[in-house]
Amino acid sequence: MVAKTKRKPARLRLGILCWLCLGWLASPSSAYAFEPGAQIEAAKHRAQAREQSAMGWRLAIATSALILVAVPLLSRRSTRKLSKQSESDDPDFGTSAATIAVDSRIERVRVGLLMLLAVASLASYYGLFQPRYGAGFKDTDVYHYYMASKYFSEVGYFDLYHCTVLALTDSGVESRFALPEVRDQRTLHIHTPETALAAALQCRKQFSGDRWLEFADDVAWFDGKFRADQWRLLLRDHGYNPSPVWNAIGGAITSRVPLRSAAFRWLINFDRVLMLGVFGLIVWAFGVEVAALSAIVWGTGQHWSHSWIGDSLLRNLWLFAVIAGLCSLKKGKEFLAGAFLSLASLLRVFPAIFVLGFAVHCGSRMRRNLDVGWRPGALRFALGATSVGLLLLLFAALSSEWGATAYLEFYQKISVFSDKNSLNKLGLSSLIWRAIMMGTGHLTTGADGNVSLSLYAPTWLPYVIRGVQLAVVVPALFLFWRATGRIRAWEASALGFALIPLLSNPANYYFAFVICGALLATQRPRIQVIVLASAALWIANGLWFYRLPEEYLGAGIIAVTLPLAMLYEMSREPSDDCSARA
Repeated sequence: MVAKTKRKPARLRLGILCWLCLGWLASPSSAYAFEPGAQIEAAKHRAQAREQSAMGWRLAIATSALILVAVPLLSRRSTRKLSKQSESDDPDFGTSAATIAVDSRIERVRVGLLMLLAVASLASYYGLFQPRYGAGFKDTDVYHYYMASKYFSEVGYFDLYHCTVLALTDSGVESRFALPEVRDQRTLHIHTPETALAAALQCRKQFSGDRWLEFADDVAWFDGKFRADQWRLLLRDHGYNPSPVWNAIGGAITSRVPLRSAAFRWLINFDRVLMLGVFGLIVWAFGVEVAALSAIVWGTGQHWSHSWIGDSLLRNLWLFAVIAGLCSLKKGKEFLAGAFLSLASLLRVFPAIFVLGFAVHCGSRMRRNLDVGWRPGALRFALGATSVGLLLLLFAALSSEWGATAYLEFYQKISVFSDKNSLNKLGLSSLIWRAIMMGTGHLTTGADGNVSLSLYAPTWLPYVIRGVQLAVVVPALFLFWRATGRIRAWEASALGFALIPLLSNPANYYFAFVICGALLATQRPRIQVIVLASAALWIANGLWFYRLPEEYLGAGIIAVTLPLAMLYEMSREPSDDCSARA
């Protein structure tokens, strides 16, 4: 009878996970759910109302999960105090078997409720799996990633927009006097239609005859799917920014998947498969409870929501590689961990911080004479990271006619983009910049809701930003170093996520890396409270300042407070009910 009672919760959990997987993968894509032009404005208002309603549901889910993890934590503290007092009064005091059995049942119910909330959060992320206007087919994002990777040999990192303008003009879609403005990808300045067309005339020289016809045909396909105003939005974007390694992988796929094929619809839904793999890996390495917590944090994400990057083109490949690396490290498979984290680093650069976390942990142990030389696990990690990294770098260099020059182009593109203070960046430097610009009146909101940014910032602004950064980053690095000496290798690697917003300035949609914080909650219940409170606060902030510049000021404060709280918690000695020592 004991064996049967133990199997029931496992069967229930497995059934819930299977139901979620089938619904997730079989749900319809809204790739072609566009409405007639006359209904666009009304549809936008309906979309905004649905978005706010969805945010309300996600806030309820995150808050419910927060209560589920906070109440037992407070209850355990009260129980420990009562137990200590009872033990001092009665030396023969002990916990009865009946009390342990009741606590076990309550814990199973709590985990079951967390799993239901995880299902609800993922369903809310995908709009309850219903196709809706403006969601499901991330038009501009798919255009960038599909077209630039497929035609990278011709357009590189800088010429996609101008070549697009020429293709539109040749096809008669846009007359010379109705051309949109175009952002120059080398400087991020806006070109007038006439200047953009003059620069675009050089594009044909970069294509062979057949390749130009194929490029123009693909542009025409997208034009048939876009709304009337979408080209104007697209051509003012910041363009195509992934690394040469992502470009090589993406180009190998897009060059073999025509736009008019059924495989293309599967391709733009493949991120769902990647996220299914993410949570499957977490179940394998950490168990169902941590996977449920991770799903709630990711599914209720305010800044990496479906409206930002949902159903784009391999947008979550880097996140899958990060989680695969951390899960492999947790299970003692160091070679695989190094390989996956090397892949993630070469896909999006900033995940290199997870490799740094592992290296700092090894150095900390050697400094304290806990390890004599490099451990076999560390050597396997290094071998996996270097071998796979070198193969990927070579593959990227050979994948296009640019060769190794692609890395120089990428460096130039990222340098220009990093120097620009975009309104949706949430790093520490962006938070300081935004607070000062708003406080001095250089960043204002008009009566029409449009944001006005002054061309001239205070001359002392860069010095203040650097000063505040030093005041925050130096203590944070100390806490990180202190923590790595007290935790295990996989925890040190995962904790690296806390340094990303402090040392770099990532855009809001990359903050999905906070699910690494959920992994650290394995044996530290307070971290569950920290990550879920951050998720709930992000949503509440978005609802309160809906589509206002103040939203990103509040979001930036949360984005910086979260890693500092994580670093402080991980640098402390684990509590009595935890065993998270190295």
